[in-house]
Amino acid sequence: MDFVGSKNFTPSPARHSSSNSRRSRTNSRASSLDHRLSIIAEDSSATALPPRPPPQTHNRPFGRRFLGDPPRYSNGPAPPKYSLWDVTGPKGEKFEDLRNNAYVARRGGWRRICLIALIVIACIVALVVGLVVGLKKKHSSSAPPSPAASSSAPQTGPFPAGSYTFTTFLDRTSTACTSNDASWKCEPAVTYASSPSNSEATFNWVITASSSNPPTFTISSTDNPFAINFANATLNLLDPGAPEERYTFTTIVQKVVFPSFSVKCFYNTTQFTSDLYTKKPKTYLSNSGSSSPTSSAATAASSGASGTSASGEFADWGFAVDATQSIGGGQDVPECYDTVNGQITGRVTEGYSLQPAGNFCSCAYKNYDPSS
Repeated sequence: MDFVGSKNFTPSPARHSSSNSRRSRTNSRASSLDHRLSIIAEDSSATALPPRPPPQTHNRPFGRRFLGDPPRYSNGPAPPKYSLWDVTGPKGEKFEDLRNNAYVARRGGWRRICLIALIVIACIVALVVGLVVGLKKKHSSSAPPSPAASSSAPQTGPFPAGSYTFTTFLDRTSTACTSNDASWKCEPAVTYASSPSNSEATFNWVITASSSNPPTFTISSTDNPFAINFANATLNLLDPGAPEERYTFTTIVQKVVFPSFSVKCFYNTTQFTSDLYTKKPKTYLSNSGSSSPTSSAATAASSGASGTSASGEFADWGFAVDATQSIGGGQDVPECYDTVNGQITGRVTEGYSLQPAGNFCSCAYKNYDPSS
């Protein structure tokens, strides 16, 4: 074994190869760092070096061979900064100049400008709304007014078509057609002369217009056990254009009277006549508190001839009206029968005698000139 310094000392090959191996690993690590790190430019005028090709991936772990190099960022100059105050108008003025304008500042600034803008917008809205409302009112006022007696009447055609309430009073009565005065009655059995407050009688009638030109009119009563019942009586216009202008009709009805609880009398050919004035005013003030059978029945709901209801759907006829029931004496005037539980059992002749045809029984109603 030779010692260092002796003449026969020779360097060991193993030590020499170990030193070379350490030097190789150091150079490889430096080369890898050169590839991973980008050049940091300290001077903006320095020219950037082109990127080196990526190193071979055969020495990398298997999981990183397909990821590539980390992203590189450009070291070029940054974009210029943007500011709202740099915006210029069509004449070169800037937003900041308008904001700092002395006139704007003196007049209250942006608050006053916003307030003025709000006032202008409110005026425009008010103008539009006013125009819309005005046009609607003009359109509604331009419609021709209806000549009907009441604007609340349920209209089914030209005047006088509609459903009306005719409020009258019992003016006078006559029992000359029968020998038994109790066999002829007029509701409410009290005349205006006897008691103005208890003489009220109300009729609910429906007037219907035809489809012809000019139209014709028919009138029907409602289904009311206390009123006169008729259907589709023809209305005729008399004295057109005159102060006494009126629609009139005449029809034949059956009048039923109960002289007593167990007797029922029929007047089969009773004539019913009525005049409906279109210009002449009514002068009778109705008594809403009347307890007459006719008035009470009229306020109850009942089905009319045209299918309308008497409750709340009939308008008041605002003009004069009169109505009269009448029948002359003669054979079978009246026809009276005994009844049991409402069923007719036999003719009643005792107490009844034939009266002349010129002797009339009548019930007269109207709503004007109560004192006449």
